[in-house]
Amino acid sequence: MRRGIDLLSENRLRLSREEALAELRADIVRAAYVEGDFVFASGLRRGYYFDKYLFETRPAILRRLARFLAELVPEGTERLVAPALGAVALGTAISLESGLPLAIVRPDPEPGSPRAIEGELYAGENVALIEDVVVTGGRALRAISRVREAGANARHAVAVLDRREGAEERFAEHSASYAYLFTPEDLGID
Repeated sequence: MRRGIDLLSENRLRLSREEALAELRADIVRAAYVEGDFVFASGLRRGYYFDKYLFETRPAILRRLARFLAELVPEGTERLVAPALGAVALGTAISLESGLPLAIVRPDPEPGSPRAIEGELYAGENVALIEDVVVTGGRALRAISRVREAGANARHAVAVLDRREGAEERFAEHSASYAYLFTPEDLGID
């Protein structure tokens, strides 16, 4: 079985960057695109959803995402941060790919634990936030706020998919650069 995985990886190495991205786009849509009536945390209602857990829990997809997203992490970044629970697998994969350490931002500290951030995070450290699917950017901006409260410099966010619902503008309003791999249009949706 291991040899089959190795052959698959070897074949992917022969693809051009554009071919590899096209293959990744198709795999994400096949794995995670769900149609229906969905209401997001922001209150927006849409007829489709990308189930991040369906693409983040597939090693073949996660490995490739980590490689491409690591390229989007700005030079000078000293640590990655990922909001729990959704972006932790992705953040871990990018940490392994880039060699940058990872901290995890809790939405709310657990009872009995005063920490909003798990793992090491130091004042003055330059960090990049890792996200999966971004709609308006609310969750990411809350995480950035917690990181800034801890004294770190959170000025960058990197995501797999930007739903094009105003997140780019919101990040700019909060003095954070923002890079993403795909939009719905890139994936052939909308």
